[in-house]
Amino acid sequence: MKRKELAEALQQAHVEHACQRLCAEDYWHDLLDQGVAIIADKPLGTLVDGEVLAQVVDDWLAHVATVEGLQPVIESVAHALLNHARQDPVTFGELLDEAQFEALLEQLLRLRSLRERTIHAVLNHPLISQMVSEMLYTGIKNFLLEENALAKLPGVSSMMKLGRKSVGRAMGGLEEPIRSYLRQNIRATLKTGEQWLNRELSNDRIAELARDAYGRIAPMKPAALLRDVPDDTLPGLVRQGALLSDHAAALDYSRRLVMEGIRAAIEALMAWSLPALLQAMRTDTAARRDTLAPALARGAEVLKEQGVLSAWAELALGDFYQSEACLSVLGQALRE
Repeated sequence: MKRKELAEALQQAHVEHACQRLCAEDYWHDLLDQGVAIIADKPLGTLVDGEVLAQVVDDWLAHVATVEGLQPVIESVAHALLNHARQDPVTFGELLDEAQFEALLEQLLRLRSLRERTIHAVLNHPLISQMVSEMLYTGIKNFLLEENALAKLPGVSSMMKLGRKSVGRAMGGLEEPIRSYLRQNIRATLKTGEQWLNRELSNDRIAELARDAYGRIAPMKPAALLRDVPDDTLPGLVRQGALLSDHAAALDYSRRLVMEGIRAAIEALMAWSLPALLQAMRTDTAARRDTLAPALARGAEVLKEQGVLSAWAELALGDFYQSEACLSVLGQALRE
């Protein structure tokens, strides 16, 4: 047998052995345990170069339209989830129980400064100014018409007998002055409203309103609300969501946040070893054996059935068996 033929035979045997091992649960049991043992005393943060990882992620976010490329898959998943959720009898109270709600409420109540800034921003929006101005004008006009306030003005009492329509015409001259006054003073009015909201929305009041709302919502079923979502709106929502997601990911702002997040994660992992982290995650050797090993073995079996596993193994091993280093050793062995 020539050295090249022997190399090909060894390569094929190695590929078959590797595929067989990857499909065996015992192999994954040993590999998982050995992997934990090998890096047991090393901080996880030392196993990754934070800057290199951040740069790879940054390049990906900047140039790859990940979500848009997966749009057909996301749409199929969204349809399946929506159809299932429409039939599920779960209630909002089961999704967020009372203890979890109270814990979340406690954290939200601490955001007083953010709450006040949000109220200020909302009330100073031009649309809100226009809406409040129109509401005030309508209220004043209705008061003058319905409460006969104009009847007390000299020369108007006799016109009241002609009915509301005539009085409305009599108010024609007042409309622009009222609107002008409201426009000029709306900022002061909204400032008063802002002060009132901040005063009324104390932590106790917010907690009271939130608990009342939770009590009303908890028995409701999401399925009842989801049935009102038309099927034909889903593709458009997925499409816009995909475009928005990829656009936001590619922004310098988002990428800077990701970079800082990765650096912070690596720094935090300096204090953790893998065993300590697994313990904190409430997993142990038995759990890994019962869950991960069968799943990984079955995943390898599926890849083998599709012809992918063998191709990967050949790609990984072929470089060595076809190298001059391997062929030289085999040639020497054959001469002996």
